[in-house]
Amino acid sequence: MEEAAAVKVRQRHRSATEWRELVSRWKDSGKTRELWCREQGVGRESLRRWTKRLRSAEISAPLVEICTSVSAGATSPTLRLRILTSGEVELVGEFSEDILRRVLRLAREAAHVS
Repeated sequence: MEEAAAVKVRQRHRSATEWRELVSRWKDSGKTRELWCREQGVGRESLRRWTKRLRSAEISAPLVEICTSVSAGATSPTLRLRILTSGEVELVGEFSEDILRRVLRLAREAAHVS
């Protein structure tokens, strides 16, 4: 009985953005981590670590809600803003240009950027 030959994966440095894309492509593929990594030439343990790292960054991301006043009978529009440690910004909900300006001002203040 023949043993499967070990596949040597060439190590290279990838940015967090590249890893986010790789993790997304792996999840979208529907393949097992081992099979996808072998086909793509990606280290299985590296993919495992980055999947965990990105998931914990998303879980620990702060959530800021900004509510504005609305006319009677309308539902309260709420803008949800999530800023991930990777620098990605996620905006959910309906919002105006004025609200977006307020959100960006809050983000700058939180990052201590002038």
